[in-house]
Amino acid sequence: MKVIVNGLDLSDAVLKVVKAISTKTTNPILEGIKLSVKGDELILTATDTEISIEKTIKATTFIEGETVVPGKIFAEFIKRLEDEDEIELSLEESQLKISYSSSVGFIQTLNVEEFPIINKEIREKSFTIKQKDFKELILKTIFACSQDEARPLLKGCLLEIEDDKISSVALDGFRLAIYKKKIETSTGDFKIIVSSRTLNEIIRIIESENELLTVIVQKNVLMVEVDGTVLISRLLEGDYIDYKNIIKDNFVSTVRVNKNQLLLAIDRASVVATDVKKIVKLDIKENYMTISASSEVGNMSENVVINLEGKDLSIAFNSKFLTDCIKVIEDEFINLYFNTKINPCVIKPNYGDDYLYLILPLRINV
Repeated sequence: MKVIVNGLDLSDAVLKVVKAISTKTTNPILEGIKLSVKGDELILTATDTEISIEKTIKATTFIEGETVVPGKIFAEFIKRLEDEDEIELSLEESQLKISYSSSVGFIQTLNVEEFPIINKEIREKSFTIKQKDFKELILKTIFACSQDEARPLLKGCLLEIEDDKISSVALDGFRLAIYKKKIETSTGDFKIIVSSRTLNEIIRIIESENELLTVIVQKNVLMVEVDGTVLISRLLEGDYIDYKNIIKDNFVSTVRVNKNQLLLAIDRASVVATDVKKIVKLDIKENYMTISASSEVGNMSENVVINLEGKDLSIAFNSKFLTDCIKVIEDEFINLYFNTKINPCVIKPNYGDDYLYLILPLRINV
C-alpha cells in the first residue's frame, strides 16, 4: 500500500470516522481505523459494531492495499499535519509509514483480517429530506431523550414517516418533544427508533444544508450517505411508549406570551435557583405571569405580560426543562396550556401542529 493525500482532506476524514471507534472494549481492532486504497481513493472506516462511519477522499495511488491503525493515535497525529499539501502513507511490514515534507513517522498497525465486515447493501425502506430540515428536526427534539441506561428505547428519537411528513419524538419521563417536517419522498409509511448518538453523528456529517439527505433502512439497520461519508447504525428495537395517550386536548387555562420575554425571565430566575431541580414558580393571573425563584443565595421575581384565557394558576417547574423547550422555538409568540398545578404544561404554536412540547410540573407548595 502506497498513496499520497492532501493533509486537510485526510485530517477532516479522520476526525469524522474516529467518532465511531469503540471507547469501551477489550478488542483492540474496534479501536482502530481501517485504511483501504482502491483506485484513486482512500477509504477510512471505523466501527464499534453499533455504529460505523466510512469516509472516502481523493488520492494519488501507487500501490493498492489496506491496513488498520490505532484510531486515537492516528487521529491525533494527522490532526497536526492538516497544513501539509501532501502526505504519503505506505505500508512497511507491520508499520504504517507517514511521510510529510522532509519528515517521517511510523505507527504500528493491526491485523486487517480481524476488522469487522460492514454490510452496505441496505435498501428496503427510505425517505428523503432536505439536510437543513433533518438537522432542525433533530435539534428541536433530541434534548428530551433519556440518559437512563435502564430505558434504552428512550435514549433515542422515534422517527415516524407518514404521508409527506416526518415526526421526531423524544421523551425522558419528565418531558416530551415532538417536531414535524415535510419530506421530499418516501417508500411508504414506517417508523424507526434511532439512538441519540447516531442522530448526533448524522448532524455532524451534514455539510451542505441545501442538499437532500436520504435515510435508508433495512430490518434493524439505518444508513445515510453525505458527500463521501457513509454512516451505518443499528436501530433501537422494541415498542416505543404510546406518547399520544399522554397528550390531552382539554385545558382549563391558555396563556399566550412573547417567547423571548418568557425565556429571558425564566433564565434570570434560574440564576438564583441553586437547588438540584432548579425550581422556578409561575404565578398566572389576568394580564401577567409572575416568574420567581428563591434559594439561600437570593430570590427574584419578574412579571411578563400575557394574554390569559381561563383560570388563574400557580405552578412550578424545573427551569432547565422549560428553557430547553422554549429556546428551540422560533415563533414570536407561543401558547402554554394548563389544567392544574400537578398536570403537565403543553406548549404549541398559535397555528398548525409543527411542534408540541410537554413538561411535567414539580409538586411543591406553590
